[in-house]
Amino acid sequence: MTSFLHSFVGQTLVWIPHHDHFFKPRYVLTAPDGTTLATYEIDKGLVPEGTLWIRQEKRSLKRVLTLGKQGPLLATYQPKWWTGPTGSRGQLFFPDGRELRWGKVNFWGTQKAWTDPTSQTAYVQFSAMRIFSYKSTVQIHPQAVEIPELSLLLVLGFYNILDDKRQNQD
Repeated sequence: MTSFLHSFVGQTLVWIPHHDHFFKPRYVLTAPDGTTLATYEIDKGLVPEGTLWIRQEKRSLKRVLTLGKQGPLLATYQPKWWTGPTGSRGQLFFPDGRELRWGKVNFWGTQKAWTDPTSQTAYVQFSAMRIFSYKSTVQIHPQAVEIPELSLLLVLGFYNILDDKRQNQD
């Protein structure tokens, strides 16, 4: 699942709302020059490699990520529900045994990142632009070039941010 998105290391990307239909919000990940790199709609992302599907397992908080609706398993995300909203912390497990951690990197929780399991190395960091805004900036750190599933991290991280916002509004 290697992606050309690795070429955006060090640049600030932005997820912005693009509401072309009231009941079906869509978000667009844009490069500094305005190029669309990915899109996200309810439970799916369109990335350079194809359509990334995020499904919640029945009777579980676990999310299963596949390429295509019935495609191969890319990863499984397990939110830490006992620490607050399900989008605030969790673990991402890849079929080959690799793991990444999702969590806040500042006190207020306005910045979140995908890190190694020990939270020592940040790969992709998200920052809320304003507290009530659905815009989010994304910074890809140099260490992320070693992760072939970079597209997945960009979409699932934004999915988690939206999930966190939704649960905090309830």
